[in-house]
Amino acid sequence: MADRESFAPLVFFEYDHRPGSYCLMLSDNHMVEVEDVFDECGQYGNGYGWEGVARSAARACAPELVDRFTYDSEAGTFVAHGEDADALRRLRMLLCEAFRSRSVLKEFIEAGDPEWFD
Repeated sequence: MADRESFAPLVFFEYDHRPGSYCLMLSDNHMVEVEDVFDECGQYGNGYGWEGVARSAARACAPELVDRFTYDSEAGTFVAHGEDADALRRLRMLLCEAFRSRSVLKEFIEAGDPEWFD
């Protein structure tokens, strides 16, 4: 992986094997820090839960981003990827805000479609 940028706790990088393809990632070892907010909202604070937060954040705050990347999350890892580095960096800013502010995180969880969190 080339050009790894850290926006703690999220990591952004360009794939070595696919130049021009980018990834935004959050691993489960960081998710536990805010898991209680997900629990309070009746959701799991795993990779799929963060995908729900990402979808909700993009829809509410930056609807022009919605179709500019895709998700490939797993239970232990949130992943968004695509060819639009700027769109992923903007998503990163929204998710960093949610990670640092429990009220913002709760707002995104509650505003999201429950199916986004499965």
